[in-house]
Formats: sequence, C-alpha cells, structure tokens
Amino acid sequence: MMQLQTLVSICVFSFLSSAVFTGGLIASDTRPASSNPLDAALQRVIKTPQSPFRLQVDCTDQKGIRSLDLFTGGIAIWNGRSQVTLPPGARSTLLETLLNHGFSNFAAHYGGNKHPIKTEAAARISCRIWAKVENLQKSSVQQTGGQQSTPLTRLATVLLDQAEQFTQNSITPNDLQDALDMLSAGQLAPQVLRLRFVDLPSRAMNKPGSILLVSGGQVSHRAYSPGHTIAEQVWKPLTNEQYLELLQGLQHAQPESLPGNLWSEDQLQFQVQVMAHKKAVLARPFVALDSSVQSDDQQRFNSLLTVLRKLDAR
Repeated sequence: MMQLQTLVSICVFSFLSSAVFTGGLIASDTRPASSNPLDAALQRVIKTPQSPFRLQVDCTDQKGIRSLDLFTGGIAIWNGRSQVTLPPGARSTLLETLLNHGFSNFAAHYGGNKHPIKTEAAARISCRIWAKVENLQKSSVQQTGGQQSTPLTRLATVLLDQAEQFTQNSITPNDLQDALDMLSAGQLAPQVLRLRFVDLPSRAMNKPGSILLVSGGQVSHRAYSPGHTIAEQVWKPLTNEQYLELLQGLQHAQPESLPGNLWSEDQLQFQVQVMAHKKAVLARPFVALDSSVQSDDQQRFNSLLTVLRKLDAR
C-alpha cells in the first residue's frame, strides 16, 4: 500500500513538473481562448510557428545593456550585432512568457517627468518591450525617473535570459561587406537586412518622390513629398526574386567603399544596414561634383540606383 501511494505521488509530481513553465508559471496548452485580442493572437501564433510575429526587447538590468529583435521563424538579432537562430521550443517559450506575465495589460509608458522642462534632455528609456502579433501591436516603455514598473523590468529580464542561452552559436559579421558576403552565402537570414531609400525627383519633373524601406524580410514603398502627408505605410513580404536581385545589386555596388556624397540630378538618400554595420550615401546636384566625370564609385551607385527604383516601382 505504501509503495502504491508513493507511486501515485511521483506521478502527480511528474505531471505538475511537466506543466510548469519557465519562471514557475503554468503553460497555456489548456488555457481557454482569451477575450483579449492580443492574448488571443499570441495563443494562435504559439500553435502556428509561421504566423506573423515580431518581438523587440531592450533593457538595462543587472547584466548590463541587452537587446533582442526576434522575427517570424526564430531568426533573431542579439545586442544589435549578432544573428541567433532560436529553436521552435524557445520561440514558444517567449510567447508563453508574454502571456503569463500579462504583457497585454501593461501601460504604454512608465516613469519620466509628467511636466518636463523644455530645456531638459529627453527622458532616457531604460527598458522597452514591443510586440507585433498578426496585425496587432503593443509597446510598453520604462523611462528613467518617476514611477518604475517592476513587472516590466522583470518580464524584459526573463525574455532576455531565455534568449541569451542560445547565443553561443551566434553569427557576427566583421563589417558591412562581410555581412553582405554572409547574406549571399546564406549564412545570414534576409530578415537582418535593412535598407532605406528616399527618392525625390528634381523640381523639373513635377512629380512626388517615394520612400522605399526593407526590414525584417519585408518591403514597403510609399509616395512622399516634403511638406506633404506621406501615404499610409503598407508592408509586403520581400519575394525571393526581389531579395536576390537587391542583394546582387548591393554586392556589385560595394556600398561600404562608396563615398558619403555622390552626384545626382535628383535628391537621393540611401542607407543600408546589417545589424551593427551600416552605410549612408547622399546624392544630389553637388556643385563641387562634376556629373560628366563618371568615376567607378558613381557608376556603381548608379547601377544600384536602377535596382532600387525597380524594386520601388513594384
């Protein structure tokens, strides 16, 4: 009889242990559907790994300054410098953590001065969590000074600790060209490539310009004219064909070696970034630059310009 009671106790303990989630919280496998839209979306995404999802966490705690930028599929940028691939279980754990800590009920802002003096510097952000699940977004920010939110800091620390254990096999490029080479070789994921291109035609063209953005494996382009309202931003998945064509154009242009100023009849602003490495180029009708002198740098940039405008027109 004693052995039977012992066996029952062990079985009960094993069941409870299997249900316990990191941080001492119960997993949501049997959690009823939530009436909160964000929580309900998180529950759906947990069950469907390829559902649209992105999580950003930035916080300064006892371990220092740490950051995580997680994309759909488990690709993440750690501390802005390295690519980390999280296993499916780890991704689910992060989503469960958001649910179990009640992130959907957090305030948008904590701390800061209610009536800041204009001459004072802007309040510094010590902690931030931002999540985009399907078509829903939620952000909670902790500013220095004023009310401090222990739940926000605790949640950020737990999320960062959960992701940090997978950073041992991270990939860290040495510079921008190294990063582009790694993208071409498939060592880095398309999600880590970021690009911004502002194209303002000369006044003689009498037509609006545009802003092209690439981030997280998605592309957005919208009409833009200085002093006028910018059209609504709509993101679409960057197709494999678009990505490969853009990457080939970047490799040919070798942006890291381009000068910061180049010539163009139009007003152009270009910036490419892969994690911690970025390059910005401004092109316009500089008086000091002769358009008739087509240097190698100018030719490479003009070639990239063709690729960017083709992508922007789609």
